[in-house]
Amino acid sequence: MGSVSPNKADRKRIGIIAGRGELPVNLAQSLKARGENPYILLVKGEAREEDFADFPHESIVITKVGKFLKALNREGCGVVTLAGPVNRPDFRNLIPDMEGLRLLKRIGGALSKGDDGLMRAITGYLADKGFQIIGAHELSGSLVAEPGLIGSIEPEAEDWQDIHEGLQIVKAVGALDIGQAAVIRRKYVLAVEAAEGTEALIRRCGDFAWDYPAGVLVKLSKPGQELRADMPTIGPDTVEQIQAANLKGIAVEAGKTLIVNRERIRELADRAGIFVVAVTADQNLDQTQTLTQTPKGTDPS
Repeated sequence: MGSVSPNKADRKRIGIIAGRGELPVNLAQSLKARGENPYILLVKGEAREEDFADFPHESIVITKVGKFLKALNREGCGVVTLAGPVNRPDFRNLIPDMEGLRLLKRIGGALSKGDDGLMRAITGYLADKGFQIIGAHELSGSLVAEPGLIGSIEPEAEDWQDIHEGLQIVKAVGALDIGQAAVIRRKYVLAVEAAEGTEALIRRCGDFAWDYPAGVLVKLSKPGQELRADMPTIGPDTVEQIQAANLKGIAVEAGKTLIVNRERIRELADRAGIFVVAVTADQNLDQTQTLTQTPKGTDPS
């Protein structure tokens, strides 16, 4: 028998395909708090099963696409979101099922276009199967970075110069689909993100073992990035990594970055003396101050 079409009106349950990090957990908790009952499909080897003990879930190897589709249909999930980073699998060592083979035909050309091409191929494939693809930012708008500071630490004049320099660098490498982040220290490029990801990028900078904190992580979306599946994200662990690398702050793109556990970020950043600021990619940064973000649901006065 064929699978039931996910287009039927009663198939409104949300399925979360979960990768690494806090985002899928945070999103699942947010949906549960508002009365939703999401079903979690853990990418085996990426998401930690113990983090989802309070949610209905199962773990599936990423190349077993047929199992993902079968589970989504079985659980009545007509809406799907991809949350959390997933390493590009080594297809030479993984045996796909029949649906996985069909996806591989589409992915073949996408792999030459980098990780974002891969994510577009996956979301397009799911959409062709009749699922509605929704980004984490569409399910929980409170996760999206608003312009301004998170916390009370403000960038100094040299930090704004580093942010400005970083914006130019990251836009350039993003246009080539190389990465979406860079670390700048006193207008000098310490590192640019490639396939290793942001955490490894920051760790490399920590190897310099500076005697005093300086430098900024700048993180942006790539031009045309598939934000429904791969929006840039920071969380409390990012702040801790910045502190360990002896850097001064983080600059992300307002409106196109997910902020996971905002209050914990604020707490950690203020305690460590680290600034976290959201700017627009084309913002005039000839300034030395910005407005502090007001937590959602509070009175700005």
